[in-house]
Amino acid sequence: MRHDWDSDEVLLDALRDAVSTPSEDVPPEFVEAAKAAFTWRTVDEELLLITSYDSVLDDTLFARARSTATARQLVFDAGDVMLQVEVSAAGVTGQLLPAAGSVTLVTPNGDHETSAVDELGTFVMGPAPHGPVKFRFAHGCTDWFIL
Repeated sequence: MRHDWDSDEVLLDALRDAVSTPSEDVPPEFVEAAKAAFTWRTVDEELLLITSYDSVLDDTLFARARSTATARQLVFDAGDVMLQVEVSAAGVTGQLLPAAGSVTLVTPNGDHETSAVDELGTFVMGPAPHGPVKFRFAHGCTDWFIL
């Protein structure tokens, strides 16, 4: 096969051959790349949830002595979806409304822990890692925040 693509005729012939000639199976890395690109179609919906409350930013709570170990409370909401989370040294507890599936705590290195959501939307996880994290669930995911 020639690759003298300076000529339009040669380029059109090569394109015609590529389109009309059946090829072998698609390489697995191409399939994975296509699937990864396809997941970006809903990125705006997935990142829709915004922190509507963070106890660290609450001026009343901030005035308290920070030396006492208190749980951090976070609320994420958007439309009909709400995720309430409490993070303490003992672990992460929360509620997802509407209740569905599971909640996954994600770090930049990948999934940290996944917990099933019960019929009331509640879930429990072990201690959370320090640093940037986000929660992923059936309705989307939160934005990254620092623990």
